Amino acid sequence: MSATPPQAKEAGWYDDFYRTVQASWAPWYRYTLPHLASVLTPRTRLLELGCGQGHILRHLVEQKLLPEENIHAIDQSTTAVEFVKERLPRAHLSVGDIYGLEFASDTFEACLLMETIEHLEEPMPALREIHRVIAPGGLLYLSFPNFLSLPWLPFRILAEKLNKPHWIVLQPIDKIYTVFHVIKLARQAGFEFLEGIGSGYGPPYIYRWEKDWMTRTLNRLRLWRFSFHPILVFRKPAAGPPS
Repeated sequence: MSATPPQAKEAGWYDDFYRTVQASWAPWYRYTLPHLASVLTPRTRLLELGCGQGHILRHLVEQKLLPEENIHAIDQSTTAVEFVKERLPRAHLSVGDIYGLEFASDTFEACLLMETIEHLEEPMPALREIHRVIAPGGLLYLSFPNFLSLPWLPFRILAEKLNKPHWIVLQPIDKIYTVFHVIKLARQAGFEFLEGIGSGYGPPYIYRWEKDWMTRTLNRLRLWRFSFHPILVFRKPAAGPPS
């Protein structure tokens, strides 16, 4: 039996969502960038899974941090992919299936899985497929809503109970994870955990006005485990997955 869940309804939801241009620079991208920029070279091959409107991909090209031709990305939304193609015509973009990536094994030195794992019905087959296409020693950057961050969990429960999905943009599949659970899943898929980077420490709505100096201070205190959108950095060991 295929591990791929039915996605037609989900793709339609995302097509509708991405018809509105999103101008804001998401904090999980902003705080990923310094670490990512430090490891990029002109020959780095980068893959983003669930690229949306390609905010960080466009930034990497605009800032000449990565050649456009070295960028690969997929999304299940045709609307999103066409949007990015218009702005990055030489990048390799397609509507794709995260459970069956059409790339050779050991291809990419860096992979982004940002705010996507919580929208997967079956995360483990996807993580194993991601592990396959990342080159030995390559990095995976993974962000998600972390419900160790309070009071986000009661806010999430209220949004569901009161049927107010717009409060937190509830999506067709929207699972609840903590950093400990996601790190465990990635390790089971064969990744080595390197470090965490926090973003978004504040309570609902107020966190939007969080200043960079506040976030940096809390990160220096190693409180990233309690941020709402932590970025977890993993590496594919050179020896490959455990037997």
